Amino acid sequence: MSTNVEGLLLEGLKVLDLSQGIAGPYCASILLQQGADVVKVEPPAGDWARGTRGARDGFSPVVIAYNAGKRGLCIDAGKPDGRAVLARIAAQVDIVIQNFRPGVADRLGLGYDTLKQHNPGLIYLSISGFGTEGPYVKLPATDGVMQAMTGMMVANRDADGTPRRIGLYLADIAAAMYGSQLISAALYRRALGKPGTGGRHLQVTLLETCAALQACNILESAMQNASGQAPAAAGPPTAPSGIFRTADGLLMLSALDDAMFERTAKAIGRTDWISDSRFSTTALRLAALDELHAGVAEQLALASTAQWQTRLTEADVLHGRVNNYAEFLADPATVQAGLFAPVEQAGIGVMPAARHPDSVRMTLGAAPAIGEHTVDILQQFGYAAHEIDDLLQRKIAIAR
Repeated sequence: MSTNVEGLLLEGLKVLDLSQGIAGPYCASILLQQGADVVKVEPPAGDWARGTRGARDGFSPVVIAYNAGKRGLCIDAGKPDGRAVLARIAAQVDIVIQNFRPGVADRLGLGYDTLKQHNPGLIYLSISGFGTEGPYVKLPATDGVMQAMTGMMVANRDADGTPRRIGLYLADIAAAMYGSQLISAALYRRALGKPGTGGRHLQVTLLETCAALQACNILESAMQNASGQAPAAAGPPTAPSGIFRTADGLLMLSALDDAMFERTAKAIGRTDWISDSRFSTTALRLAALDELHAGVAEQLALASTAQWQTRLTEADVLHGRVNNYAEFLADPATVQAGLFAPVEQAGIGVMPAARHPDSVRMTLGAAPAIGEHTVDILQQFGYAAHEIDDLLQRKIAIAR
């Protein structure tokens, strides 16, 4: 990471990232892009995410996206001396992030109660599927499992009512964001310097994350059940609202209220809809959804996406071109805002790494290879040359 931005919010803070996968690493990545120095710890076999879809030479999209700019330390925590190294480093950092299954960190001697004895101000985040209590404590939890069991797939059902997985690691990503917010709140409380405002053990579960993330949807369902109403059908909350084909592409269009419906009708050349009593309210328009959508589709097919964007912009109608990721990267708004940092990943080439909001001027380094910075990190945390040589020779630490 290059600190070419003055006044980064978390500059000077040290983070020990013991996590693997997505939720923990992304949480640490958010802190990194706010200025923290993040040490990414991996076992000799590496983060399991290195073997996920799209991997090349040990670097998968998941690893690059959520570890770019970190420094890599490889330690064999299966050995007592390896665990001792991590405990020694943890005594010198501000934040530790881990996503072991409940109880594992404690058995390794890396739990909060153990580490806080040598670092009373430590902020320690545990991320798990179900927490430390309840019927599912011992069950593995993945993003897909959580989407299934928390209703998220039903919320994303298709028009026939078939549940569908959302095509993002949404549970993991949201857990990372909630975790980073909790860490920021704990840092603020620690900074107050009042009695009892030192270290903190923070806990985030994927289960509670998915509940909080879907608060509105769950309340809507509960209110429908309480009133005896049938569950809302899959589909848009207003009409017309959807994705339509233009002469050369796809366009999302949505009329949120009566005024926007009138502006939409004018913009696409269907002014007859304005005086049609069948379309006078949102409820009536939803009842006539198929007819309205057929009419919108017929009109939008007559001109290009760019032409419709101009007309709908002038009419102040909610719309957006449907881009794939390559088109999103090339979009003038994306380029102007500097949303992506070019990251030179060894063996792969220049990759686009999304910058964290309010960190758009930061230059990100590549995701580290396993143990890429082991020697430098051990030196930083007070290990003498002969100690480092001993750790390397005994394969407690691994440098690549």
